Amino acid sequence: MKKLILLSTLIIFACQKPTKISNDEVMESFEAFFDTLDNDIDSLGSMVTDDFFIFENSRRYTKKEFIAFVKSFDIINSKRKFEDVTIDSDYNSAHISLKQFGVFIINTPEGKVRLEFEWLESTYAVKIGDKLKFKFYFSEAIKTNSTNLDSDQSKS
Repeated sequence: MKKLILLSTLIIFACQKPTKISNDEVMESFEAFFDTLDNDIDSLGSMVTDDFFIFENSRRYTKKEFIAFVKSFDIINSKRKFEDVTIDSDYNSAHISLKQFGVFIINTPEGKVRLEFEWLESTYAVKIGDKLKFKFYFSEAIKTNSTNLDSDQSKS
């Protein structure tokens, strides 16, 4: 009887079709990635694979190098908007391509600066256990603007 129950259980699980990663799951992971990037950069390691790398500013950064790069800015405020998001996924991975718009207020030795960016981006995430983790990120700025908020005009 035990063998019959065990065999039945194995057949049920073996016949179950794996489910494709949903767009909602991909977007939840993607938004969590940027929430972590903007609010808790030291926790980025939990969102990415051990061999994660990002290509940004025409440079390849390892996870450790990228965290140090982000920490080098004194960011006061950040706002991001994503457009033209395209998701391709299967049972084990997902690819996202998009346009991102970002506005950042940062402290610099010259005072507060507003940085505005438009990026073309692409990322690849893999399923590890029950979580999507980012393995690769590509980001290329196609438009940038910088405004000194502490200029002589704004002080008068």
